[in-house]
Amino acid sequence: MTEEYLLLNGLKIDPVIFTQGFVPGCDVNICTGECCDWGVYVDLNFRNIIMHHSDEITNVMDDGQIKEPDKWFEKEINKDSDFPAGYSVSTSIYITSGGKEQCVFKDKNNFCSIQNAATKAGMHKWEIKPKYCILYPLTIEKEILTYDKIHSRRLNYCGVHKKENFTQSVFEAMQEELIFVLGKDGYDFLKDHYEKKYK
Repeated sequence: MTEEYLLLNGLKIDPVIFTQGFVPGCDVNICTGECCDWGVYVDLNFRNIIMHHSDEITNVMDDGQIKEPDKWFEKEINKDSDFPAGYSVSTSIYITSGGKEQCVFKDKNNFCSIQNAATKAGMHKWEIKPKYCILYPLTIEKEILTYDKIHSRRLNYCGVHKKENFTQSVFEAMQEELIFVLGKDGYDFLKDHYEKKYK
């Protein structure tokens, strides 16, 4: 019998997050930040937060990145109930000097310029970073927090098909990220369930 979703402040929690395997931790020296190559959907209002910090972000970008903020996001706006504003917009993709397509905010060292800018400005590293970037390989689809199986199939190190690299569950690997997005109380609720049922 399939376990039912948990409910946390109106958000459904897919039990797969407690059983899906994952690598020891994110390490761009191993994976080159592949999960960033295709860009990400951002809440329409959160785009404004990123744009508010465009000077700081531009200052940490390398010479190969696009430094014109008006080119950082696609023009198309999508209706999407999984975002607080009810709408989302995608970050743009650019082609590197080596001919590789990747998110406009990913630099030549495979790091995120948004996160680098926040850290340099003395903010929390994720303060102006899109939620779905922070959460990956977790995602929220139709108000369900779940494992992003479709996206992970593209990845050569931590993808769903790379079981030989797994050392822990996604839930165990994502403690810091879940606390940041769900709050400590939300994380503790999930941890209590995990320890009672899966440990």
